Amino acid sequence: MKIPPPIFVAWDITYKCNLNCFFCDRQTLYRDNVNKDLELSKAKMVLDNLADADVMTVGITGGEPLLRNDLEELAKYAKDKGLIVTLSTNGTLITRSRAQRLVNSFHSISVSLDGLSDTHDIVRGKKGAYDKAIQGLKHLTTNPRACAIGVNFVLNKLNFQELRKVFDTVKNIGVDYFFIQPVIGSSSWVIPKDTINRSIKQILEMKSNYRRHISQSYYFINHISDYITGTVPKLCDAGQLYFAINNEGKLFLCPGLPRTKETYIGSLLQHSMTDLLKSKKLKRIKDAIVPKCPPCLMNCTTEFSLLAKSPLKTILSKYGSFRL
Repeated sequence: MKIPPPIFVAWDITYKCNLNCFFCDRQTLYRDNVNKDLELSKAKMVLDNLADADVMTVGITGGEPLLRNDLEELAKYAKDKGLIVTLSTNGTLITRSRAQRLVNSFHSISVSLDGLSDTHDIVRGKKGAYDKAIQGLKHLTTNPRACAIGVNFVLNKLNFQELRKVFDTVKNIGVDYFFIQPVIGSSSWVIPKDTINRSIKQILEMKSNYRRHISQSYYFINHISDYITGTVPKLCDAGQLYFAINNEGKLFLCPGLPRTKETYIGSLLQHSMTDLLKSKKLKRIKDAIVPKCPPCLMNCTTEFSLLAKSPLKTILSKYGSFRL
């Protein structure tokens, strides 16, 4: 029996980064991997492997992907192979000339923005990060493009009161979409529980008034409060609909889990993705981890699980629209 191909694979193309975000532990977790980024030819081999397995979307992330000077060539190669290719970036390295190359290389680009000027700089660990990210967004949105430009806002206790002002700012710049993601794995930074209902009400009002921009499903928005309080229902298709790849081209179970030996499936430079999808090792890892893994709520996992499990009529009438 043919195994259905994954919808999404998150690829940590590098663990190098020019910022020091308080909720990101990747440079600490993967310090031994920082100088092991794949050369371009081997990175293209990984893309060949994904395309041969009919993977739908590859999301380029990091670290900071723009620290790779060959990023655009890699993205164009992915597009030529029939993959949908997206980019997540902190936006601080987007010059006017590079913005033009980026919008011609990717299907969508998401810039992280986690508050107004002072708050964003605190969250990102570097003064001036906000101004550079805003400038990067302006460079992206002023280019003629088929590429969708958006913002990813990580909701936390420092920025929840600035959500609407940040949204208005980037909407006026001309972004196409705005994602709201509750902070993951940092319980000390979640929004105060006595403000949850007010925050969710605000997000739902934004969704109602700006449906094209707030493209997350109602399911996702309504369950933000459940995630924060630890009562979100489990909706997991790790190791089936979505996977992760590290900077060495190794395949792991889920974008939301650490890239460790416990979640490691195999190297995409040594094995075909198709063979790994039907391997006993993948089944063994899924059986060992997924039942014990606590429920999560992530743009790059939960929404894809919802899409796969919901009838089209339900998606359109109840949950709203989606963006990759």
